[in-house]
Amino acid sequence: MCIKTLGFICFFYSFFTFSGSANNYQSIVVGVNENIAGKALHQYVNVWWQWTSTMSDENSPVRDRTGEFCGVNQSGDVWFLAGGYGTSKVKRHCIIPDGKHIFFPIINMAYWPEKNVSKTCDEVKHQAALNNSELYFVYAELDGQSIPNMRNNRIKSKECFDLHELLAKTQTTKEVYPSATDGYWLMLRPLSKGIHTLKFNAQYHHDTTVHGNMMQDIEYTIEVI
Repeated sequence: MCIKTLGFICFFYSFFTFSGSANNYQSIVVGVNENIAGKALHQYVNVWWQWTSTMSDENSPVRDRTGEFCGVNQSGDVWFLAGGYGTSKVKRHCIIPDGKHIFFPIINMAYWPEKNVSKTCDEVKHQAALNNSELYFVYAELDGQSIPNMRNNRIKSKECFDLHELLAKTQTTKEVYPSATDGYWLMLRPLSKGIHTLKFNAQYHHDTTVHGNMMQDIEYTIEVI
């Protein structure tokens, strides 16, 4: 069994409401059923995990503690932010070019079968979903304003994927299929130039599963240039 988890969490939970208008909220957060640059958000969750497999541990944005590797292997109209494997508490600084959408997990899991173990697509989807069906809380804020209705931002793989799809095809590159992911994600529209602060909070509450009590706490200072 292969399970990885990513996300962001604070060790407190705030019930503040978004201080801007509903129109302001809708203008910055992409709806879960919208398409960006020709892809649905349920496709981006697959591509996000494939992106995490394109770099080594040494320059992985997921394992990065400062934001030094925030720009590794970024391309296209959507910029990926990373969480942290397992329970994580990290503060990062990230420079992002102007005009980029920003996509990231607040908390999520991915599942794929071990080598020489056969699993169906439905089976790996089920495993990826387990902890997300037992979410304790989820919270996100941008520049001090909380984003409401975060439980509505659960996104999962509709189609299974090959985790190594984006790797250069060599004799040593093995297909990792079927893979699936499930979790809570945000896609933000391009931010204005300048400094922004993102904070993300979530926790699972599922005592009988791997990472069933995972907590995540990641804060980003984002500099849009």
